[in-house]
Amino acid sequence: MKYQPIAPVVLLLFSAIFLFAETPTAKAQILSFEERDGGLLLLSDGKPRLFYQMETISENGQYPRANYLHPVFDTKGEIVTEDFPKDHLHHRGIFWTWHQLWVDDLRIGDPWISEGVEWEVKKSKTKIHPNNSATIELKVIWKGNKVLKKNIIEENTIITFQSIGSQAYKITFDITLKPLTSGVRIGGSEDAKGYGGFSPRIKLSENAGFFDENGPVTPDNLPVAAGDWINITKNGPDDAGVVIMGEPDKLPSYQGWILRKRNSMQNMAFPGQEPLLLDKKEPLHFRNQLIIHQGMTTQEIINQYRIFRNQANY
Repeated sequence: MKYQPIAPVVLLLFSAIFLFAETPTAKAQILSFEERDGGLLLLSDGKPRLFYQMETISENGQYPRANYLHPVFDTKGEIVTEDFPKDHLHHRGIFWTWHQLWVDDLRIGDPWISEGVEWEVKKSKTKIHPNNSATIELKVIWKGNKVLKKNIIEENTIITFQSIGSQAYKITFDITLKPLTSGVRIGGSEDAKGYGGFSPRIKLSENAGFFDENGPVTPDNLPVAAGDWINITKNGPDDAGVVIMGEPDKLPSYQGWILRKRNSMQNMAFPGQEPLLLDKKEPLHFRNQLIIHQGMTTQEIINQYRIFRNQANY
């Protein structure tokens, strides 16, 4: 079942009252999780912040998907993500997947468009922490359901929410993919764009601006060389928006940024069109972070990126 904003509360799992750690004058905040509409909803002071889609949903039986975030709300209560957009019905909120999934020389399917694979959430654990954060810990099985009906990948993901004052917050994604059989390979689109990996589909204004540490970045059809983070705003560099962060130096066969001014996801692409072999002994591990904000300076984003990198546990 798709998330319904006015649906009644089914179950309150956890709640906690604590003070913001990063802003000494901030008010007490209550974080809580609710089970709702086939997923988990995180609220701050009773206001929704993000929804994790646990159960499989589809558009009239097409593009079935699970294991992603939508909706994601800003601090004013506006939804910043898109699901089942008309231009690309397979796009879904904040998701992480690839076009190519192989076992040896057998093409299992196309997870990007939810073909030949499904996601089964085997375990979920929510927790409110005293340091102004909340986590969802997940164990998800990627299952072949067409060409090869067996478990292909075990995903272990931790999604962490933390406020940054009253006008911004961050969501950190710590994702590990372990093959459950030999010969598992994942790859991006089979063209020069090579997109695949962590892929936010966010709402864009008519005059959306793209900025990294050095200033404006121009989206292109092919991967763009840019910094470790991109701030996508309503227009100018200090406007409200969403920052996408990653660790490109730790990504195998990193391709660059796939950036679009309209009708698309945004993507720190890897491993490109050449598939990557997953290793049972050394599972693929990558991290990304989003900052949803009402206006941040470049220096404030740089400071947050430094915190993000210092929290890495490889």
